[in-house]
Formats: sequence, structure tokens, C-alpha cells
Amino acid sequence: MSDLLPEDVLVNIIGRLAPRYLAISRCVCKTWCTTIDAHNLLRMDLLPHSVSGLFINFNELSMSEFLSRPSKGPAISVNPATRQWALLPPRPSPNMPEHFCHGMYLVFDPTLSSHYEVFLIPQVSYNSNLDPAIEELEWPPSPCIVQVLSSRTKLWEERLFVREGEAAGNVADIRLDFQAVQENAVYWRGVLYVNYQSKFIMRISLSNDKYQVIKPPVDFEWFEFENESRLSKNLYLGKSEKGVYCALRYPSTVSFSIYILDESDGKTEWIMKPHYYLGSQGIDGPGPWTLQDINYNWDTQYEDSMEEKFEWDSDSDNVVENRSNGGYPCLPRIELLGFHPYKDVVFLSDTLRRGLAYHLDSSKIQDLGNLHPTYYGTEQGIQPFLLTAFPYTPWRGWFPEDT
Repeated sequence: MSDLLPEDVLVNIIGRLAPRYLAISRCVCKTWCTTIDAHNLLRMDLLPHSVSGLFINFNELSMSEFLSRPSKGPAISVNPATRQWALLPPRPSPNMPEHFCHGMYLVFDPTLSSHYEVFLIPQVSYNSNLDPAIEELEWPPSPCIVQVLSSRTKLWEERLFVREGEAAGNVADIRLDFQAVQENAVYWRGVLYVNYQSKFIMRISLSNDKYQVIKPPVDFEWFEFENESRLSKNLYLGKSEKGVYCALRYPSTVSFSIYILDESDGKTEWIMKPHYYLGSQGIDGPGPWTLQDINYNWDTQYEDSMEEKFEWDSDSDNVVENRSNGGYPCLPRIELLGFHPYKDVVFLSDTLRRGLAYHLDSSKIQDLGNLHPTYYGTEQGIQPFLLTAFPYTPWRGWFPEDT
């Protein structure tokens, strides 16, 4: 085809491909590779291939905090790379009984398209006082009614997802607990994996409108510790270089385990990596990253410019010694902040005070800096704990203005 078509026509055709397929097209032949590179069709500089910070949501704080390298830019409430944000249309009225609610999750892969979808997954509220007949119903239901917003149409639409396999339990079993838990999700290769309060993983296939229930890698009821009767609130779902990952922190200790989801040959199995231990670090003072502290500095004015060195240096930034405590419980409380999407690294919080990067292959630890918001936890009646967190991988593209 490259011999038959004029170069400008070939460029026009190939240039319509999504970034992921442009990268594949470079491998077809030398002519295609030269054409793509010569016309700068594959804009690798726009794609999210690095980690430049961590977004953290704290209980009772109205705005997300951003932990990153120091910046001279304005306080961040939008995409730090493009200063862009998208306003969602009003949610549809919930078509479900009282005491049921929704969790909101984003489906977005800029290597395929700059369009996105938002899913509203039905949940059972923790304070439900339901009829016993309803409590005996299977959960999740089949079909499961999900409200989906598409950036192409800018409309909410109802989609039905049919379950394959067994339910997770009944409504009474799955009712949400009132506890600090990260209900996060992962979008990986056309599938949305939803951490349903660590009770189960809901695997939603967007290609065939079906879903499966995946059990967590550990039976949580085995674990009972003082002041922490469940392990469930210490499960974090994420993705890294090998696919979908799950991290478990063991209550009242500073050890944690990592599992990788294996879905090869039609099976669904959690593959366990070794246990990891984090001794007490005793770190204080500034680190290479700083907290924006937007909930305290919300009215501070900044110069509108950004530092060039924004990405985390995984090789040299503040390597600290992992002081062993012999595996015994110690005072620091470790929370999971997320996985590095391209390296075997997990980001941690030490007692809501320090951000840490733990290298799974070498057990090397890097101190990122203070992540505790100013005066957080000193106000009467506020319980300081982390709600959600995720790594920020800059995407420098733009949402389409039309469909």
C-alpha cells in the first residue's frame, strides 16, 4: 500500500489511528516507521508514561491534595499537565429502592482515544434497614443496571450487564460497612475491575456487557486484631507493568503482600509475590516532593509557570535504609497509595505523615516527603484518615470539543 499511495494520503490514513495502534504500525515495515517518525504522528510526549505525583483524598477535607515535585504553578484543581477539566452533566435520578447508592468510576485510556466514560455502579448503603426479603436477594444482581456517561454523546445512558458465574452473596452479606476503605477501580485492556469495599472484585467487560465476581486473594475473616477487626479496609487494587495488582496490608503490622491477577487460559487466579516488611523509618523534614496543601493554602496566588523537572526520579531520589524490626508490629500505620504503572514499585503512606516508594524487587525505599496537610486532625470531631489515593500519570492531550 505504501508503494501505491502518495505519502500525504498515507499520512492522512495512518494519522487517524489511536496512539497504541500507531505504535504497532511502526513495526509493520520500514516505510511506515519512517513515515510515522518523519511526520511526528506518534506523540509520545503527550502520553502518560511517567509518574509525576500522587493525588490524595483525606476524610473531611473538601479538595484533593497533590504530592509532587515543587512547582511554581498555580494551586491544582485540574489536570496539572494541561490545566483542563471536564464538567459532567447532572446524574440521572436513581432507579433503585431506598438505601441503595452508587459508586462512580472513570473508564479512560488515552492510548486508544481521548474520549472517556463514567460508570455508576450500584451499591447497598451501610445504614440500610431493608425488608428481610430484599436482604436475601443475590448481589450483585443480574442483570446489573449501570448508568454510563459517554464523552462522545455527553449523555447518561442505561446499560445492562449480565453476570457470568456465581454472585458474591446476598444483600445482607454485601451491605457496605461504615469504615475507612478505598473503593478504587482499575481499567485494563477493555475491562473495568471494581474493588467493592474489598469484599469482592467486580470484573466488568465492556465488549460483551457481562461481568464476573472475583474473590479477594485472602479470606478476610481469618484476621482479627485489636481495634481492627477486618483486613478488608486494607486492600488496594491497582495496575502495574504486569497487569492488575492487589496489595494487602496486615492489620497492626508494617508488613504487606502483593498479588497479581492471572487470567491466562481462561482461569482467574491471584499469584502471590513475597511478603514485604517496612521497618520504622523515623524520617522528618523536607523531601524531594512537597504537598500542595491546597486545603490550607487555597487562596494563595502563584506564578503561572511550571518546573521542568516534574517526574519522580526512581533511581536517586532520597533512598533510605529499611530498618528491620524483626517482623514485629510497630507504631507506624502503613497505608497504600497506589502502584507505579510501569515499574514494580508501590507507593505508601507512613502514619499519614510521609510518602514512601517501595521497590518490590530490591526492597529499596525512597522517601518522597511530607504528605500531612497543615493542622489536619487537630480540629475537634474530625477523624484523620485517607479515603482514596492514586498516582498521577500526565496526559497532555485534549478532550475533544465535539463527538
